[in-house]
Amino acid sequence: MIIKGASRAGPKTLSRHLTRTDTNERVKVLELQSPTGSLHEAFRDWQALADGTRGTKGLYHANIDPDARYAMTPEQWSRAVEILEQELGLQGQPRAVVLHEKNDRQHIHVVWQRTDIDTMTLRSDSQNYQAHERASRRLEEEFGHEPVPGKHAKRDREAQPEPPSSKITHAEWQQSERTGIDPRARKDQITGLYEASDTGPAFKAALEEGGYILAKGDRRDFVLIDPEGEVLSLRRQIAGVTAKDLRAFMGDIQAQDLPSVAEARAAIRERGEGEATPETAPEPSAAPVDDEKVRERIAKLVETIEARHAEQMREQELRHSQEVDALQQAQNEGAYAAFDAFAKEQARRAEADRPPEPGTFERLWQSLREAVSEDARLAREARENDRIADADAAREDAARLLVSGLEFQHRTELNDLVDRQGQERADLLRTQADDKARRLADDERARQIAREYEERRQDALTRNREGPERDDRAR
Repeated sequence: MIIKGASRAGPKTLSRHLTRTDTNERVKVLELQSPTGSLHEAFRDWQALADGTRGTKGLYHANIDPDARYAMTPEQWSRAVEILEQELGLQGQPRAVVLHEKNDRQHIHVVWQRTDIDTMTLRSDSQNYQAHERASRRLEEEFGHEPVPGKHAKRDREAQPEPPSSKITHAEWQQSERTGIDPRARKDQITGLYEASDTGPAFKAALEEGGYILAKGDRRDFVLIDPEGEVLSLRRQIAGVTAKDLRAFMGDIQAQDLPSVAEARAAIRERGEGEATPETAPEPSAAPVDDEKVRERIAKLVETIEARHAEQMREQELRHSQEVDALQQAQNEGAYAAFDAFAKEQARRAEADRPPEPGTFERLWQSLREAVSEDARLAREARENDRIADADAAREDAARLLVSGLEFQHRTELNDLVDRQGQERADLLRTQADDKARRLADDERARQIAREYEERRQDALTRNREGPERDDRAR
């Protein structure tokens, strides 16, 4: 007996899912504790009550799925709902029970209203996984069903130190239902490509050769888009690898350089145009390599690489231009500040070097002397002119030193910037050349991996058709 469930909102989506007849052979509402008589209206009202609380998930949706070997009676279904309700602490809450039948198997969905009307709070959903397993264990014991191991309440931690895990998740099972692709075979294929790849870029190229597109996910670093456009967690498709190990292995690949899920799906659609459908497509065989397709693939890869490198060059050129503009602006601002400080300093010195004004008696005596002697006036004016000329010459010398110092500083800063930018350009060109060579080598390695994988697959198919090899000498 497997029980899954969680709190949720979305009453419209949930009611639509529970009443779908296209994916179920039979749908029957076994119980609805609501005066509305409609699942959608009942769920809508139950969810609306959550607005009066501090929570947002006003519904609890659970799925009770017994083993196909056991046929459940109506009384047993009712008992299963009662026990699960007790374990979850949802006694007295309005509920709905819907029976689904598909492929001669039955399971039920139960939806409860979480809002307690008396307290206007949401019934707690903490430790709900343990509650599911306690209910499952009680039901298995009461109905005589074979126990199904669980991760929490149903596990003997001494006899079973590691929790059980399913080979595929519910989401992967739903994807297999939509696409008809066996998730286990796909996981074996991707694991084989991973183990045969030496680096992250080689693995990426091998995935592309196998029809997948590596993309950046919203919550995960990397996701896969399969040929059907389905989104897969990359880590879950590789057996025996941890998230930490995968991140280290894929360290050479930047997530921002990968397409988004929408872009990858668009590329899958474009790739699929004109190709045979799965019903009419011939079984893959180890066909000879099409040199023309290989050349086209390499040319497209080179074009993509060069386009990305050209964009990097443009970004660098723009950044270098901005750095030059910023340096010139800073130099101009520094020069204006230096000239302003120079002018203030010269004014201060001129004030300090100005001779003191003569007293009243001295001014009178000087006036009398210059009135009597023209030579005395000319001598005074000559002394004043010499002092002014000396001050002007000193200011000009200081200004020339200031200007020459600023010019030397600016020229040195600009030369250093040009040298650094030239080195960055050379480094970028060298990095791009290495990147192009590595990408082409990874692509060649991916094709080799794909060929080896196809050869192994064909050998396996041959062995399955013909049976194990026999030694004619054996009797």
